[in-house]
Amino acid sequence: MHTQAMPSDTPAAMAQVLAMVMASHSKFDPRDLRLLEEIDAFKRIGVSKASFLKIAQALRHGACQTLAEHGWLHSQDAQAIDDILDGVRDTRHRLLLCRLASCVIVADGWVDDLERTVYDRMLLRWGHTRSSVAQAILTEHMH
Repeated sequence: MHTQAMPSDTPAAMAQVLAMVMASHSKFDPRDLRLLEEIDAFKRIGVSKASFLKIAQALRHGACQTLAEHGWLHSQDAQAIDDILDGVRDTRHRLLLCRLASCVIVADGWVDDLERTVYDRMLLRWGHTRSSVAQAILTEHMH
């Protein structure tokens, strides 16, 4: 299960990160997409909703296909996640994606174990904590 390498920090690479966070469910929850629209996520990462959905579907049938099937991270899943995360290197982009992902994982009213595992791996790999992301969200709302 290998991801296709793409240039770093492209809108598509950033969309892959958000789509990966959503890939822990067997189907995309319409509430997740609605929330992404409400917080202007597509514009903020530079993709259209249609492009995001194409990227998300490609991930669901490719690198992240097994995530929702078994409900925990196998080593191959972890490597695919790391490959996707490594496609974003700019610290501002990483923090933005952590903020957006934190919103997406609670959009349906609860956070399941696999969502939390994927999100926590994202935070750890990029050197953030739930507190640092919460602070960034609060700072944004104050401006």
